[in-house]
Amino acid sequence: KVFVSIETAHYRELYESILAAGLSKPAPFDVVALDQVWVPEFASRKQLLSLKDQIPDDARSDLMPSLLDAFAYKGTSWAMPHVLNVQSLYYNKSQLRTAGFGEPPKTLEDWYQQMTALRRRVTPYADSWAQDEGLVSDFVRITGQFGGDLFDAAGKPQLLQQPAQRAAAFMRQLIDERLVRAEIAASTEPDAMRAYLAGGVAFTTNWNFVWGAMDDPVYSQIVGQGAVAPIPAAASTGAAAASVSGFLGLGVLANSAHPDLAVAWLRYLTSPEVQAQQTAELPIWTSLQNSTEVRKANPQIGVFLTNLANARPRPKLVHYVEASAVLQRHLHDLVLGAASPGRAMADAQAELLALQARFSS
Repeated sequence: KVFVSIETAHYRELYESILAAGLSKPAPFDVVALDQVWVPEFASRKQLLSLKDQIPDDARSDLMPSLLDAFAYKGTSWAMPHVLNVQSLYYNKSQLRTAGFGEPPKTLEDWYQQMTALRRRVTPYADSWAQDEGLVSDFVRITGQFGGDLFDAAGKPQLLQQPAQRAAAFMRQLIDERLVRAEIAASTEPDAMRAYLAGGVAFTTNWNFVWGAMDDPVYSQIVGQGAVAPIPAAASTGAAAASVSGFLGLGVLANSAHPDLAVAWLRYLTSPEVQAQQTAELPIWTSLQNSTEVRKANPQIGVFLTNLANARPRPKLVHYVEASAVLQRHLHDLVLGAASPGRAMADAQAELLALQARFSS
């Protein structure tokens, strides 16, 4: 028998814990949970065991290419997808009906119109705009709603281009027109979820965990009123949705004392047999996503898959943690009103270019 000890850490502590563990001999952990954006750094530091030969071809064929790519760096897989976090639009059906809307918004313009109409009755929207990783995720998504990305394929920032400029201006507009919670500058993802579950806001864009809590009376005061929809993109993009991914994967530390056992346990945790039991989550396997059992357990899986198919990743950078800190700081200045949208984007662009040059050299 093999006994497995599991240690948990808050997301804010997870990166530092993995970084320290990768430098220890022997490693205090064998398998680690990885945000997809950390893979390039840990792989370049040689702190992860390559899984290139550990994912069979039949398994690869049952995974979306975007999932495999999320945990690959320089042609090698460094982690196995485990949790398919993707943002969706959660809305209160009752509040929308009261305002005269029978359906969720199909475009960003529709969404703005609905929020404006709702403002007299309820705070329209809650999001995660505290100075945290959630703010970066949301800005990736909002830029995607306007049809763009924050970085190009070479890792160069694109904050002076129209999509990012429009996204920044839209955030400021929502604040100035009181379409978001007054506490938005201190609001995290759990805060936004709690506001939505309490009936205090009509909309939130958030991760899959809201779905599991929405109709649970232990957590929710809107049982039977909550619903989920694709996140609407600007009509000019022609896109069915615009979301952002926050995938978590499982990797093995290169300095693990038990690499074979670690890989075996990783493969077990991500196996179709185990994933099929986790009905509140979106399974990584395409065959499971299309199975009768999963679709019966989650009749809205089509919505999640639409958001997944239209989800943009956060940038794949070796210096992602540093780049995220830059974005968080300047985006939060925008949220606080300490910088105009144009100034926030220009300052972030300049700092990110300097950061890219430093890491390139």
